[in-house]
Amino acid sequence: MSNTEINLKSLIGDNTREEFLTLLKSRTPFVSHGNSESLKGLTSLPFLNSVEDLADCWRDTVDVFNPEVADEISKASIPPEDALHEYQYGSCILFNDVNRITPEFDRWNQDIRREIGFSELTYVRNLVYATPAGKGNAPHFDQNFNFVIQLEGTKKWWLADNTTINNPMTRHVIGHPVDSELGSYTAKDFPESFPKDCTEYILEPGSILFVPRGVWHMTEAVTDAVSFNFTFTPPTWIDLATTALREKLSHSEKWRESAIFDDSGADNTEFNQLLNGLSADAKNWNAEDFLEVTENQEIQ
Repeated sequence: MSNTEINLKSLIGDNTREEFLTLLKSRTPFVSHGNSESLKGLTSLPFLNSVEDLADCWRDTVDVFNPEVADEISKASIPPEDALHEYQYGSCILFNDVNRITPEFDRWNQDIRREIGFSELTYVRNLVYATPAGKGNAPHFDQNFNFVIQLEGTKKWWLADNTTINNPMTRHVIGHPVDSELGSYTAKDFPESFPKDCTEYILEPGSILFVPRGVWHMTEAVTDAVSFNFTFTPPTWIDLATTALREKLSHSEKWRESAIFDDSGADNTEFNQLLNGLSADAKNWNAEDFLEVTENQEIQ
């Protein structure tokens, strides 16, 4: 592997791809330390030398977290020079979609996505978090998979199993209202405090932490700390099915009609006819029919 390239092997430490996929599918976190050499292609980029260097070249707003909440659910988006000032005075800040800075990031992101086996519909982005000493993120889980690379400073992470819901499609912060869709398919109550049965990880420059989808986590910076995320939000089977189904139904003039309801109930009869036809067609469908649509290629 070239020292200037970042690929899946750069992010999974001593794990093989097969071992990593087992961890991913079982939602098992892992940490790897001492990866400075394999990450050189990333860490040697001039704009990642410091928060100040990144702010100097940033042409968008930066998210500043409300210190009372310490999470992205309560934030202000302000110019980079103002965000840097807030960081210096103790606020956590987030640079969103850093992959817009250089095409290398998008190339790495897509190469890693393909190596993992995530769909072409996966939303991939890069984030940079700058966290002052003593500050951190509120306890929460995300709907995506994250590789966290520590660039500067020391930061503590605590991770815990999520025994409330598997495969959440939206994130949740402990102590805050539950997203309505998330609540609709969650049978148990969410905890009011972070689970006591948790594991602590300490990240230093060159450390990589894999945080699976749905795993509870919270953080605290021991010193001023900067981290870089590879964040993957792959579609669910629901997303693939509905995307492909829409494409298939769009070829039907009847399905493309506007849904207009009247008191006679005639619209129900017409809709039932469409659904009956869909049910009959569905008996002949298979995975390849759908994946040819979503993956833009013929699946072997």
